[in-house]
Amino acid sequence: MFKQDKKRVAAYARVSTDDEDQLHSLSAQRAFFSEYISKHDDWELVEVYYDEGITGTSTKKRDGFNRMIADCEKGKIDTILTKEVSRFARNTVDTLSFTRHLKELKINVIFMNDGIDTNDKDGELRLTIMASIAQEESRKTSERVKWGIRRQMEKGYVYGYSHMLGYRITDGKLEIIPEEAEIVRKIFHKYVFEGKGSSIISNELNAEGHTSARGAIFRQDSIVRILKNEKYCGDLIQWKRYSTDFLSKKVVWNDGTNPDIPLIEQKEHHEPIISREIFEAAQELLEKRGKQSREGRKYSQHYWHSSRVYCGKCGSAFGITGSKNLKNRCLRCINRSKYGTVRKMNVNGVEVGCDNKFITEKIIGTCMKYVLEYVREEREGISEELIEDLNLIRSNAVAIDTKPLQEKIDSIMKKKHSAIDLMLEGIITKDDLKAQVEIYDAEIEKLSLQINKNTDLTETHREQLQEIRYYLTEMDKAENIDTDSFEVYNSMLKKIVVHDKGVIDYYLNCIPFGFHLTYKNERIPHTHNKHEVTVISCEMI
Repeated sequence: MFKQDKKRVAAYARVSTDDEDQLHSLSAQRAFFSEYISKHDDWELVEVYYDEGITGTSTKKRDGFNRMIADCEKGKIDTILTKEVSRFARNTVDTLSFTRHLKELKINVIFMNDGIDTNDKDGELRLTIMASIAQEESRKTSERVKWGIRRQMEKGYVYGYSHMLGYRITDGKLEIIPEEAEIVRKIFHKYVFEGKGSSIISNELNAEGHTSARGAIFRQDSIVRILKNEKYCGDLIQWKRYSTDFLSKKVVWNDGTNPDIPLIEQKEHHEPIISREIFEAAQELLEKRGKQSREGRKYSQHYWHSSRVYCGKCGSAFGITGSKNLKNRCLRCINRSKYGTVRKMNVNGVEVGCDNKFITEKIIGTCMKYVLEYVREEREGISEELIEDLNLIRSNAVAIDTKPLQEKIDSIMKKKHSAIDLMLEGIITKDDLKAQVEIYDAEIEKLSLQINKNTDLTETHREQLQEIRYYLTEMDKAENIDTDSFEVYNSMLKKIVVHDKGVIDYYLNCIPFGFHLTYKNERIPHTHNKHEVTVISCEMI
């Protein structure tokens, strides 16, 4: 508890970058304020609020600043100290808005270096002048930075992510990463020469175990971005996005019409991964297929099951093998096709080879039709199970109140500040303070982890509820599905897993569980190699 006869004083400090020198400056500011306030017998330190690595042109993302204002509104603070106007805010509107709001709360702000106290009669006038100067300085700094970046770009210096698929950026130069460049070449080859769409390509790359530059799975939109990226043919276009102004920091796409912020384009800037001819062919196909899509004509895929059939023994993808004739088309484990039926270790210590049998397209088509008919007939029963799951999640999704945990953290923070006061007054030593602060920090970390865990659990429940609701909506559509349509097969199929002969699993996009089927593939008597597929059983898994 603070003594009522003392003025409750807080301080605010900020640096605008994460540079080590700036963070050292922040530490010095915090120490200065703590010592300065402690020297006033009639002042009581509330807290030194601070933000690091945050720009001053907006208060939206300044957590320390916003927490200080919230404490002011709760009546915890009488006076605020800050180094100068530019540390408080470089936006004139924000500066005046907050100081006026604080004045209404009977709280004054003292800008120490500028010699301004908002309690003074001419305080607001002087503050307006200084805030305007700070805002103008921020604008000039922004313009200088943009000018410098533009000059560097014109010289060929590459800005942006330090790593994109196939390239890394080192000291402003693009360097090829050979193993990743092969994936890029594969993407363009599949698209231009094999006629595959972005969805099929992403599925195939994922099935082969490839990952993006960030280690994530490939998605349809990420394939399209790669196909559109001019860097892969050796060209460079920079300043594709820019902030509209230094205050709002709103980022927009650059269409090249603003003469002050032109696109910086350079042909044959670096070593290409693919030829210009292949890149241009890809752009033509993207335009052609995009036009088809805009006209409502969906680009057709080669097979409705492409890249979604997997081996139940080794986990590899199944690929088309043998005859391309629809009646005789087969799929086989890629691992078996490459390495044979005997399981063995390759030179990299990876187990290869698989003895799983092939499967005909007729079998997976017949079983797919059976699954869809089963879903349609059992729609009500499946929906009831989903509703049970929905109710179970709702019953477990109790709103977790993290406020008591945060209050404990706030209480420990006050103890930390009190310990600092005791050290400054010479009551305890620096070593005693260090030991005590370590205890407090450990408690705060423990409580923070608990808050994060509870927050994550609440978010998980919310996502599960949304997912079940999505499944229920899709189940309502199942009543009218066409079980003989390859287009429907393609849209609803998530994955097929082929086990030993006569056993197969299906997973659909509209249901959170799978279907385990057993079937027979028998030769029809008195025919030339004709077979009949019969599903023996189907159960949900």
